[in-house]
Amino acid sequence: MNAVFSMIILIAVNRRSQYGPAGLSEFRTDLPLDDCFDRLDQHSEDDVFAYECRRENDGGFLLHLTLHQPTKQPLDTLYTLRLDPGRQTVVTLIFIREAFGYQEPLFPPAMLDEFLLQKLEAHRTK
Repeated sequence: MNAVFSMIILIAVNRRSQYGPAGLSEFRTDLPLDDCFDRLDQHSEDDVFAYECRRENDGGFLLHLTLHQPTKQPLDTLYTLRLDPGRQTVVTLIFIREAFGYQEPLFPPAMLDEFLLQKLEAHRTK
Protein backbone atom coordinates (compact mmCIF):
# COMPACT_ATOMS: atom_id res chain seq x y z
CA MET A 1 0.00 0.00 0.00
CA ASN A 2 2.80 2.45 0.88
CA ALA A 3 4.53 1.68 -2.42
CA VAL A 4 1.39 2.59 -4.37
CA PHE A 5 0.96 5.83 -2.40
CA SER A 6 4.63 6.73 -2.94
CA MET A 7 4.27 6.09 -6.67
CA ILE A 8 1.23 8.38 -6.88
CA ILE A 9 3.11 11.17 -5.09
CA LEU A 10 6.13 10.69 -7.37
CA ILE A 11 3.92 10.93 -10.48
CA ALA A 12 2.27 14.11 -9.15
CA VAL A 13 5.65 15.72 -8.40
CA ASN A 14 6.97 14.82 -11.85
CA ARG A 15 3.85 16.19 -13.55
CA ARG A 16 4.10 19.48 -11.63
CA SER A 17 7.77 19.88 -12.60
CA GLN A 18 6.86 19.56 -16.30
CA TYR A 19 4.84 22.77 -16.09
CA GLY A 20 7.40 24.94 -14.35
CA PRO A 21 6.76 26.84 -11.13
CA ALA A 22 3.12 26.78 -10.03
CA GLY A 23 1.90 25.63 -13.43
CA LEU A 24 3.43 28.52 -15.38
CA SER A 25 4.30 28.02 -19.06
CA GLU A 26 5.84 30.69 -21.26
CA PHE A 27 5.94 30.81 -25.06
CA ARG A 28 7.22 33.33 -27.61
CA THR A 29 5.98 34.17 -31.08
CA ASP A 30 7.06 36.57 -33.81
CA LEU A 31 3.40 37.48 -34.44
CA PRO A 32 2.38 40.99 -33.35
CA LEU A 33 -0.11 41.27 -30.51
CA ASP A 34 -3.09 42.11 -32.75
CA ASP A 35 -2.45 39.04 -34.92
CA CYS A 36 -2.42 36.87 -31.78
CA PHE A 37 -5.85 38.19 -30.82
CA ASP A 38 -7.15 37.65 -34.35
CA ARG A 39 -5.91 34.07 -34.44
CA LEU A 40 -7.43 33.26 -31.06
CA ASP A 41 -10.76 34.54 -32.42
CA GLN A 42 -10.57 32.06 -35.33
CA HIS A 43 -11.76 28.59 -34.38
CA SER A 44 -11.20 25.54 -36.57
CA GLU A 45 -12.16 21.87 -36.47
CA ASP A 46 -8.41 21.18 -36.72
CA ASP A 47 -7.66 22.89 -33.39
CA VAL A 48 -6.06 20.58 -30.82
CA PHE A 49 -8.62 21.74 -28.24
CA ALA A 50 -12.06 23.28 -28.35
CA TYR A 51 -11.54 26.52 -26.45
CA GLU A 52 -12.99 29.77 -25.23
CA CYS A 53 -10.86 32.84 -24.57
CA ARG A 54 -12.55 35.53 -22.46
CA ARG A 55 -11.17 38.91 -21.30
CA GLU A 56 -11.04 39.38 -17.53
CA ASN A 57 -11.36 42.62 -15.54
CA ASP A 58 -7.62 42.71 -14.78
CA GLY A 59 -6.74 42.86 -18.49
CA GLY A 60 -5.73 39.21 -18.67
CA PHE A 61 -7.71 36.45 -20.32
CA LEU A 62 -9.30 33.24 -19.13
CA LEU A 63 -8.50 30.40 -21.50
CA HIS A 64 -10.84 27.42 -21.16
CA LEU A 65 -9.51 24.37 -23.04
CA THR A 66 -11.69 21.32 -23.67
CA LEU A 67 -10.56 18.01 -25.08
CA HIS A 68 -13.46 15.91 -26.36
CA GLN A 69 -12.74 12.21 -26.10
CA PRO A 70 -14.78 9.51 -27.83
CA THR A 71 -16.84 7.52 -25.30
CA LYS A 72 -15.34 9.45 -22.37
CA GLN A 73 -16.16 12.58 -20.47
CA PRO A 74 -14.49 15.72 -21.92
CA LEU A 75 -11.45 17.10 -20.10
CA ASP A 76 -11.64 20.80 -19.21
CA THR A 77 -8.78 22.98 -18.02
CA LEU A 78 -8.66 26.66 -17.09
CA TYR A 79 -5.63 28.89 -17.60
CA THR A 80 -4.91 32.56 -17.20
CA LEU A 81 -3.54 33.78 -20.52
CA ARG A 82 -1.31 36.83 -20.78
CA LEU A 83 -0.01 38.33 -24.02
CA ASP A 84 2.83 40.82 -23.62
CA PRO A 85 4.01 42.78 -26.67
CA GLY A 86 7.64 43.38 -27.48
CA ARG A 87 10.16 42.37 -30.11
CA GLN A 88 8.46 39.02 -29.73
CA THR A 89 5.03 38.56 -28.18
CA VAL A 90 5.35 36.67 -24.89
CA VAL A 91 2.47 34.25 -24.27
CA THR A 92 2.15 33.18 -20.64
CA LEU A 93 -0.20 30.45 -19.43
CA ILE A 94 -0.82 30.05 -15.72
CA PHE A 95 -2.67 26.90 -14.72
CA ILE A 96 -5.77 27.59 -12.61
CA ARG A 97 -7.50 24.22 -12.27
CA GLU A 98 -9.06 21.28 -14.00
CA ALA A 99 -12.86 21.37 -14.23
CA PHE A 100 -13.17 18.49 -11.78
CA GLY A 101 -11.07 20.29 -9.21
CA TYR A 102 -7.74 18.60 -9.90
CA GLN A 103 -4.85 20.78 -8.83
CA GLU A 104 -2.61 19.45 -11.61
CA PRO A 105 -2.99 19.87 -15.37
CA LEU A 106 -4.15 16.66 -17.04
CA PHE A 107 -2.98 17.66 -20.51
CA PRO A 108 0.64 16.79 -21.24
CA PRO A 109 2.89 19.78 -22.04
CA ALA A 110 3.29 18.50 -25.61
CA MET A 111 -0.44 19.14 -26.25
CA LEU A 112 -0.15 22.75 -25.07
CA ASP A 113 2.95 23.14 -27.22
CA GLU A 114 1.09 21.82 -30.25
CA PHE A 115 -1.92 24.06 -29.60
CA LEU A 116 0.13 27.25 -29.24
CA LEU A 117 2.32 26.39 -32.22
CA GLN A 118 -0.82 25.82 -34.29
CA LYS A 119 -2.69 28.94 -33.12
CA LEU A 120 0.10 31.48 -32.58
CA GLU A 121 3.26 29.96 -34.06
CA ALA A 122 4.59 30.15 -30.49
CA HIS A 123 7.44 28.08 -29.06
CA ARG A 124 7.92 27.19 -25.38
CA THR A 125 10.61 29.06 -23.48
CA LYS A 126 9.63 27.92 -19.93
